[in-house]
Amino acid sequence: MTARGLTALCIAAVSAGACSPKAKGETSPQASASAAPNPVSSLVVEHGELDTKAPDQAPKLGATVIATTVYKLPDVDSRKLGYIRLGGVVKRDAEPVSGKGCKGKWYRIYPMGHVCTDEATTEMDAPLLRAAAVRPDLDKPLPYRYGFVRATAPQYLRVPSKAEQEKSEMALAEHLDWYESHKSEVQSVIVGANDVPLDARGIATPGLEPAAGFRPATELSIFELFGAKTASDPIPFWLEGGKRLVPNVSGYNVPDYAVFADRVRRKTGLSFVGSFDTDDAGFKRQFGITVDLRLIPATKVKPDTGSAFHGVELGKGIEPPFAWVIKSEVTTWKLIKGKDEAKPADEVPKRALVPLSGNARVKAGKRFYQTAKDKTRWLRAEDIAVVTPPAEWPEAAGKGEKWIDVSLMQQTLVLYEGKRAWYATLVSTGRDRIGDPKTTLSTVQGQFRLQSKHIAAAMDSQENSTVAGGSRGRSAAVSPDKAATIARLKKAEEDGSKLSEDDQRRLLNIKKGRDPEYGITVRRGSQNFELRDVPWIQYFAAGYALHGAYWHDVFGLPRSHGCVNLSPIDARLVFRWTDPPLPEGWHGINVGADMGQGTAVYVHE
Repeated sequence: MTARGLTALCIAAVSAGACSPKAKGETSPQASASAAPNPVSSLVVEHGELDTKAPDQAPKLGATVIATTVYKLPDVDSRKLGYIRLGGVVKRDAEPVSGKGCKGKWYRIYPMGHVCTDEATTEMDAPLLRAAAVRPDLDKPLPYRYGFVRATAPQYLRVPSKAEQEKSEMALAEHLDWYESHKSEVQSVIVGANDVPLDARGIATPGLEPAAGFRPATELSIFELFGAKTASDPIPFWLEGGKRLVPNVSGYNVPDYAVFADRVRRKTGLSFVGSFDTDDAGFKRQFGITVDLRLIPATKVKPDTGSAFHGVELGKGIEPPFAWVIKSEVTTWKLIKGKDEAKPADEVPKRALVPLSGNARVKAGKRFYQTAKDKTRWLRAEDIAVVTPPAEWPEAAGKGEKWIDVSLMQQTLVLYEGKRAWYATLVSTGRDRIGDPKTTLSTVQGQFRLQSKHIAAAMDSQENSTVAGGSRGRSAAVSPDKAATIARLKKAEEDGSKLSEDDQRRLLNIKKGRDPEYGITVRRGSQNFELRDVPWIQYFAAGYALHGAYWHDVFGLPRSHGCVNLSPIDARLVFRWTDPPLPEGWHGINVGADMGQGTAVYVHE
């Protein structure tokens, strides 16, 4: 097909390499998340107490555990509104209030809720706050730097010596020899999610000038790919002199003298906030710093930049019906008049966006859709993902609300205000598409409301997460005896009672989800792994969420274990658009009546 003909047929080819070097860039300072919390919505939404403003010059409070709980009332038995991640800082009242269940002090924070200083501090220069000062970058599709573990690695608590590394890592010399000979391959990355220029609304905008000082991922040093500010960041203050000057907050409890806390398995996805080089008498090695302040040998991790794919804004020459081409080596077809036959015509690139006429026919047992630009050309249904209005409008549409439309058959997601569609993209839903979600890897169908929102949280390879708010019914059954044992161990820990070595082991297994004997989700063989800091998670049903996926680029094809996977760019845009908004400084929020309704989600065939 000629270049002119291809342009006439395809509105756009949206692919991982679609941006020219000149167009690559980040959001400018004027285009920050705080400048436009709901980037394109024309709707005014009431958010109750979430609309409360902090007084000018209000003092602050910082989180000193991985997730500092925000309670509705100064009472640990009151509703959990959300949480602040380690190092996160929020505004508070100057004076504490009385309450229940807190050994320290209760403070009211803004815009709502209360925090106990058992999990926080009012000292803004506290070493732990300074150590965890790198926050998720909310202006970027990937809020952290990411990588995948290539070989099982220890998670060090302090900078290890050469001898300690040799003791902790099997066949270390052989590993380092291999790494040196494959360094260029292991360190290589491609243009990724954070390299696509975004406008103030979070929409990908080719041609936007990059921010000053911007460099694409392909030009970053291996240190910067792990979160370092420069290619020569020093060892952080809290690790100087071979010591650790802040407590272990990983949740994996070990003695103070321990060199590392747990190991991380192959294929695990990790998030990083810093990196530095070490030298022990000529033995040099780079380490990455994870969000929970553990150290991972960089030689055992392959950096990753996520997919650069993104959806399209509607209403500017792009209107439904249209389709994305979701496969490679696809052609248009000519339908032979008077015969049950179709012949291939012109090639169409993967992820080309093609306007459709709205007509469909069946030929030779295949369903075809007619293209709008050249009505002699048709596309096979199996090669495309079609964007059209739903067959039935959900309740939210009739009320003029914001709502999210997810089609399982088409693998598309469309953002609506009432019956006006303004943004569309490809997704990956449960790999069994429209089966029974209780017995297959399918996404649950129905009309829902968002239940919780999280900037980033860990998921395992089955998309289970500690922030899921419920299971999908595929977990091991818990007998009454085992349930009683779990309750006993947890209460003993809360009371500070001394536990036997066996009970300590059982309690640790319960916390880590390792032991199906005690009612924890069964791990399914050696292919299971963890995905840390999955970005922009929004749960709409127990165990089912919309979230960004940094580990694949097959959007448009079913792939997940039930969640709705979006590209990082699209996941961030949707997260910022939905209600309720996440308060400044918070990392996650549990939707409740005191903050307005969660945005509606309609999942259907």
